[in-house]
Amino acid sequence: MMLSSSLSLQTATRRLVTLALRSSRHHHPRPWHQYASVCQFSTMSLIKELRAASGAPIVDCKKALSNSDNDLKAALDWLREHGAAKVSSKVADREAREGLVAIALTAQHKAASLVAVSSETDFAGRSQTFVDLVEFCAQAALLQTNDTTAEPLVQVLQNDSTVESAMSDAMVAIRENLSLSHATKVTASPEGGVVVGYVHGRILPSQAGTAAALVSLAPLDNNNNKDTDKMLETGKKLAMHIVAAKPQYLDSTSIPDDIVEAERDLLAKQIADSGKPPAIVQKIVNGRLHKFYATTCLLQQSHMIEEGNPQIQKHLTSMGMKLLHYELLSVVN
Repeated sequence: MMLSSSLSLQTATRRLVTLALRSSRHHHPRPWHQYASVCQFSTMSLIKELRAASGAPIVDCKKALSNSDNDLKAALDWLREHGAAKVSSKVADREAREGLVAIALTAQHKAASLVAVSSETDFAGRSQTFVDLVEFCAQAALLQTNDTTAEPLVQVLQNDSTVESAMSDAMVAIRENLSLSHATKVTASPEGGVVVGYVHGRILPSQAGTAAALVSLAPLDNNNNKDTDKMLETGKKLAMHIVAAKPQYLDSTSIPDDIVEAERDLLAKQIADSGKPPAIVQKIVNGRLHKFYATTCLLQQSHMIEEGNPQIQKHLTSMGMKLLHYELLSVVN
């Protein structure tokens, strides 16, 4: 009897509890563990979004959100300030010897820019984040009103971001020491000139690669209206030659006097014991000096792209064009 009464009491109690829960289900908050699951899902979602936007590690994203009351924009700013500083302090002494170069040109080929951005490793230098950074720097250089250098370019504003901030964001994402090592802008001659570029080892579809050259061409006669398409074609082939031949100077007059004298002295010493008369020695030295010019000076070189490999100066003259300036950058040793 006592056991039966006990079971009846337990059954009645369970029924009363069940009825109470059913009648009050809309008046009580969710159990705490359900709220914890929702909060955890929300935080993970923010971390995922922040990581996608910044490329920073998960640990840094958690810290950024924690220090920003889970405000995504504030967390991005926190990462820029603390993440870049943290990365910079760790990688400042590491040498950046890899990287990419990139060019940017105006639609009418009246101006172009050429930049080089360095990274520590070839792997990082091929990442999409790094490629985007190099192209961003090239476009920023193109926005400069005058011929530019790397130093002042860091403050150039493009798409609501400076080169400096874009560099910091990329360092947070890539975790390597990055630097804008070179930047220049070339403007075409107002007398019908054009600027043409070529990128070697190009990472499609970007204008970034392992080496690049710019050439500034103009009509030989200022009153002569050249075929622009022909000038662009000629310039493209010349830029390709420059990347392949790697000239050091435009012509012999561009070589510093001390370099010429050092080369002349070296050549003279090479044949000093030949026993030849001084006049003959001088002729030999002059002849070899011309070979030196043909190796190091662009206009004296044989064109590696044009059929028949004509001398570049003679070829341009025959085309009614003149070369005003060229730039060459390479990250390949």
